[in-house]
Amino acid sequence: MSRPKTYTARYELRLTPAEKIAWNNKAASVGMDLSNFIRRCVERRQIPRPQPQINLDTAKELGKIGVNLNQQIRAMNTALASGQFIPNVEEAITVVEEVSSLVKQVQLELLLNDRQNG
Repeated sequence: MSRPKTYTARYELRLTPAEKIAWNNKAASVGMDLSNFIRRCVERRQIPRPQPQINLDTAKELGKIGVNLNQQIRAMNTALASGQFIPNVEEAITVVEEVSSLVKQVQLELLLNDRQNG
């Protein structure tokens, strides 16, 4: 695996305050910092498309669902450890873990797939 680049050389670029705000907003709209955004522009590399707000909102809600699923798994394991009987607990844990994995997968696809197709 290659090591990430370390950028140490600096170049000063003078902008008006309005330009700086506009460029920062453009970079932020595609989830990039200003340095990487400018680097991609200068090198004429592809800039990812901005994420649709619905993707961001849905991914956030899926994150909350994932937290709740993990809490369910933890609660079942805690109950088992304290000697409580839960019918079909192994199957329940397996199903919740599978659903949790699928939620994470959908969340990643929402956030990454649209950028790769941009």
